[in-house]
Amino acid sequence: MVLEPDQPDLVYWQKIQSDDTDAFSYLFRRYYEPLYQFCGRFVKDPQTAESIVQDLFVKLWANRKDCQIKTSVKSYLYTAVKNHSLNHLKQTKKFISFEVESNWYANFVSSPEMELINNEMYTQIHRAINKLPQQCRQIYLMKKYDDLKYSEIADIFDISINTVKTQMKRAMKLLLRSLAHLVAHP
Repeated sequence: MVLEPDQPDLVYWQKIQSDDTDAFSYLFRRYYEPLYQFCGRFVKDPQTAESIVQDLFVKLWANRKDCQIKTSVKSYLYTAVKNHSLNHLKQTKKFISFEVESNWYANFVSSPEMELINNEMYTQIHRAINKLPQQCRQIYLMKKYDDLKYSEIADIFDISINTVKTQMKRAMKLLLRSLAHLVAHP
């Protein structure tokens, strides 16, 4: 069977429900890494994130005949990972501050002085993001780092698109206020 990457995910889901392992493999390859990164921001442990995402796909395959996905496979997967991650945190009682792992600044380092400045900027940005209220922070990260659409975030959190937009505006306002000194001119 030939798979066409431009087909909607729901077409692949229907094929998976008919025991199509190629369609399952395609969705796994397409979503594993972004879901792993998303999960990692919740659980803060690469092995746990890997385990949660792999378990999700194993359960998805095992329950493919009974699982009904009617709107968005992507939203379903992100919601499932979010719920599994939160359940894991509740079970292990690990409430760790939310961290953003990024090496974007490494490409701009040209000297020890610049590296120090960039590290300090990264630390300040990191702290500002961590100070955002929890839902505001999660929505901001899902939009900026997971590149999810407002509608997908709304589906994941079971909130309105307007609430997502409001939370993004709030996040931007709070971040600009916290980081104004980084862009202020003398």
